[in-house]
Amino acid sequence: MRNARILQLYLLRLFAPALVSALGLFALSLELVDLFANLWRFLAIGARAVDVLRVMLLYLPSALSSALPIALLFAASFSLGSLYADNELTVVFGSGVSLTRLCVPLFAIAVALSGLSFFFDDAIVLPTLREKNKLARELLRQSASQSNADVAVISRDSAVVYRAEYYEDAGQSLSGVTVIERDERGEPKARTEAATARWDGARWVFGRVRRFERRPDGSWTELSFGSWVGEGLDESPDAFKSQNRDLREMSVSELAVYGEFLERAGLPFEGALAERHKRFSFALTPVVVILLAGATGGRFRKNVLLASLLASLLAATAYYVSQMIAMLLAKTGIVDPVAGAWFPLAAFLAAGASLFRKART
Repeated sequence: MRNARILQLYLLRLFAPALVSALGLFALSLELVDLFANLWRFLAIGARAVDVLRVMLLYLPSALSSALPIALLFAASFSLGSLYADNELTVVFGSGVSLTRLCVPLFAIAVALSGLSFFFDDAIVLPTLREKNKLARELLRQSASQSNADVAVISRDSAVVYRAEYYEDAGQSLSGVTVIERDERGEPKARTEAATARWDGARWVFGRVRRFERRPDGSWTELSFGSWVGEGLDESPDAFKSQNRDLREMSVSELAVYGEFLERAGLPFEGALAERHKRFSFALTPVVVILLAGATGGRFRKNVLLASLLASLLAATAYYVSQMIAMLLAKTGIVDPVAGAWFPLAAFLAAGASLFRKART
């Protein structure tokens, strides 16, 4: 027991500095990639260096979050590979300490980082990413309007259908509005036509209104109003906004509300649902990479640094590509959104566990 603890501490002494160095290196690489993607635009408009540095600083939490899994994989692979190259791993196994027992501290760190990264992303990464994108758009003089033309919204379990020629986001107003209200059988019971509608914070206030209501005998009556408010016509302005919203800038709770709203309004909701579940699955990535590192780290005897770096990049690339494909299929409705978000994690978790069991010990 004591020997195991000593060996575990020795492994951590190799792992910790490698993790810090790798995290800094990969985060810096992501920062430079993001910078060079927009550098020519910044130069073209004569942006100040201090503003560009602010953009980079705001992107730093996102870069650290994205770099963490790759850094973990590299640090664990490099630490175990160094032990193997120096024949120390053979001594460890000869002392009766298995690979699983030796890697217990690494798994504990991975589990802890999984929980911390989830809350870090929600509390720090997302707000700073929104600020970074907002500042970049301001510097590049790009607008991000959510006004929408020719919009239709289904509300209250299909009991109310809105159609508007145009939604103006800045003033939260509608133009050329038609509202159809339906009964339990789906038959129309009222139709409202209005030139305008304005959101007063709780409901829509319609202007220059013609309203048709069905009587119990099936005939229709027509009413006119200069200004009119209808009971139950309180669908949020969010329903009418352009749906080209960046889901990556939304928190888990915001994604839940947004997904429910899209589903209730009869709009495609698969993307929001898949993105929400991806946040949970991605948080568990550190556990997967430690499994992969444990399975491959003891296989490097020569050029440990380069081999560990190459293995980390290849595994990370394979994981991210599979995740991108699965999310694309989920967001387009080809596969179930929940399955698309969780499948890459489950597949790599199974592969890592299988490889770990077959690793030399």
